[in-house]
Amino acid sequence: MVELDFQSAKKQIEQEIEKLDLEGTIELPVVSFEKGEFKTYFFPDALTKEQIYDSLGIIKQYIENIRVHTYDPNYVIFQSLGPNLYDTKNFLSGIKYKFISIGVNRVEISKGGNLLQEEVQSIIEIIKYFFSKKQKINFYERLVQLGTKIYCHPTYIKNKEDEKYFNIIEEDWDSLGGYTDIKTEIQETVILPLLHPGVFEKVSELARGKKIHNYPSAILFEGPPGVGKTSMARIIASESKIPMVYIPIENILSKYYGESAKNLSEIFNYAEKFPRVILFLDEIDSLAVSREQGIVEATRRVLSVLLRKIDGFENKNNVLTIGATNRAKDLDHALLSRFDVIIRFPLPDIKERLNIFKKYIKHLQEEALMELAKISEGFSGRNIRDICEMAERKWARIIIKENKEIVPPPKEIYQEIIHKKKLEFELWNSSG
Repeated sequence: MVELDFQSAKKQIEQEIEKLDLEGTIELPVVSFEKGEFKTYFFPDALTKEQIYDSLGIIKQYIENIRVHTYDPNYVIFQSLGPNLYDTKNFLSGIKYKFISIGVNRVEISKGGNLLQEEVQSIIEIIKYFFSKKQKINFYERLVQLGTKIYCHPTYIKNKEDEKYFNIIEEDWDSLGGYTDIKTEIQETVILPLLHPGVFEKVSELARGKKIHNYPSAILFEGPPGVGKTSMARIIASESKIPMVYIPIENILSKYYGESAKNLSEIFNYAEKFPRVILFLDEIDSLAVSREQGIVEATRRVLSVLLRKIDGFENKNNVLTIGATNRAKDLDHALLSRFDVIIRFPLPDIKERLNIFKKYIKHLQEEALMELAKISEGFSGRNIRDICEMAERKWARIIIKENKEIVPPPKEIYQEIIHKKKLEFELWNSSG
């Protein structure tokens, strides 16, 4: 855990205060360090039980071991017990959060000595909570601010002002070459329940005697890189005309302790505001490796959020969570068990590779395409797409350099690129 001296902590807190719209505020938060004690305090307009409860929720996002030190109607104190519950010497020296509503409302946070980074973050978030402008949040905008991308079919957008938050997708089954069996499986297990949830619910009601939703709420796509997992998620969103919130993992990971878990939880909360939505977590193994491998505390918190949100107790029926991974064996077992369906995307066989080449090469005969399919064993759909694009660029350069007639690339150019790629793979594997 990173410890900060007073000046570093003060700088972080004041930089965040400057970002807030505090025009007209009489009393700004005060940050001081006197007689070895850090202290910050401010005077909120109101101090309700709900605000105190919300503040405790904020604190718990950053500090795990917290106790109620004092709980009187107008005087509440929460105190950290330190990172190690067995080290009792820290019990009385942890950071304190005081909420006082006797006379003038006052929130005071103090600690003897330096602050830890997670303690600074908790202070910043509590100040943001009390001082941020109280306005209706556009949840599209907030999702984008959190680093997600929202994809939807053009027919979904009803308000022109919201267009800026969406990435338009109009993809169909032909957008992804090959994978016939997987497409059929997804059509039956994913698309049909999305389009006809009432039928699935009614069948379950008739069978069980009570109304219950019986369609997948969490699906895992497993397979090596480049086999079409992300493309398939976009196709599902486009075919079902249900928006998809895409979460690039690197965008929610934060250098600040606890921030990643908070970001992920907030993304789920805002996604739930859609009538129906697909939440796509790419490279989910980056967030939820097995606890048997010895994960760090910050990763454990993220995993905890995932388990709660995908689990039936907190999962809303309007959210379909799709995770994608190329290392399912590394996923935490508890998380793996939360997925209703696991769909495996293998590397394409020769027939699939032929279909993928057909998607990108229209000018060669099937016999020539079959030759390319045979020599590209072990290549993913993305590899094949890249090969076709590289061949086009190489042939265009040759045309310019040798002043040739502009015609499509010959088969030999594709073969040359494939052999070159194979050598690169062999070198990569031998060095690894």
